[in-house]
Amino acid sequence: MMKTRLAVWGLALLVLTGSAGVARAQSAPQVERMLDRVRTLTAPALAGRGAGSPELQAAGDTVAVWLAQLGLVPAFDGTWFQDFDLKGEGWSGNDLTGRRDRNVAGILPGVGHLAERYVVVGAHLDHLGRVDPTSAPGRLPGPDDYYPGANDNASGVTIVTEIIRLAATRQTDQTPRRSVVFVFFGGEEVGLQGSGRYVSQPPVALDLVDAMINFDTVGQISENRLYVSGLGTTPDFPALVEAANTDRLNLSLGQGGWSGSDHMNFNTREIPVLFVFGGPYLQYNRPSDTWDTLTPAGLVQVAAYGDRLLDLIRTHDRPLPWVMVAAKDLREGDTSGENRDTWFGSLPDFSEDVKGYKLGGIFDNSPAARSGLQKGDVLVGLGGREVTDLASFTHALRAHAPGDLVEVEVLREGRPLRFTVVLGNRTERK
Repeated sequence: MMKTRLAVWGLALLVLTGSAGVARAQSAPQVERMLDRVRTLTAPALAGRGAGSPELQAAGDTVAVWLAQLGLVPAFDGTWFQDFDLKGEGWSGNDLTGRRDRNVAGILPGVGHLAERYVVVGAHLDHLGRVDPTSAPGRLPGPDDYYPGANDNASGVTIVTEIIRLAATRQTDQTPRRSVVFVFFGGEEVGLQGSGRYVSQPPVALDLVDAMINFDTVGQISENRLYVSGLGTTPDFPALVEAANTDRLNLSLGQGGWSGSDHMNFNTREIPVLFVFGGPYLQYNRPSDTWDTLTPAGLVQVAAYGDRLLDLIRTHDRPLPWVMVAAKDLREGDTSGENRDTWFGSLPDFSEDVKGYKLGGIFDNSPAARSGLQKGDVLVGLGGREVTDLASFTHALRAHAPGDLVEVEVLREGRPLRFTVVLGNRTERK
């Protein structure tokens, strides 16, 4: 059965890439290698890689073995691991106090006069763990008992490991290149805690880091579309991002670097960032986010794109100064700078007096629907702004343009959840 699937995937690669199809059709071993990594990370034995869990520790051990096999150097004083204490609550409201988590990282040395400068490439390793975190940890969970997190974010981990393999093939090339720290963060799903620890105690001084690229939820590629944001955080990013797109991906580009994932902690430390994201998908934060829902040809495409993008940044022989990119600061009553075409795709519910914006309905195939939001959710934050009612929601929404990626915070039956929403244009509304 697997050989049949590989043959079909090889044919899909041939169709996708046109004249380059013969070479790409030979990449079935690459597809299988990447899917094997996703299957390993999403297996019942790792039970969804919940923050602070023994299973996440085991996943980190596995990734460290991969990094050693790929020839990297341990990043943290001779070890692959940076341990840290968690705080706050987990996905299911469980207390994380006293639990330990870890980042896993290795270094690929650079070449020549750029070797003392660095690029950080990251992906978060953790996901949501078990549906019932109080269930016996010694028992393997069934299919509906844990969140596999294939797309979010076993896909990102897999793509970054493939980028390492591709980048390592250039080590004999004497073209000057920056060094790279490849890091897999823990604690992303519980408040970006792993990347927060990394930037507070970095293995390489942050003033030596010229850029950070973050891969998150990149395993389902629809209509050949890939979202890349953060282009405004340094002047040369737009040209580099476009130059890397030799496979003619349909790139949806954003200027800001504030979408809710680990790159945010680097942006706040004045390091240029790029966030690579595959877009909303139906299985988001569900037990159905399994390896067989991914698009294998898309995994190959994103890895190849990421490899070209990283190498262009590594060999870029000019400084990459950080630029602050912020959402428009619209004051109450000032509508002169609002984007009235920006579309979210929801209807308000005025039946209850709640603090926030309660979703009374969601349009089919709208930005809100594609991101996994549901009727009854109470939206309390959008793009870093507090939402207390319909007016503040509208004000926060219009501070963004169609195509922007924004972090949305909601309460669902009292449980706080975070979603990344790709905002639309009102012309899309049917």
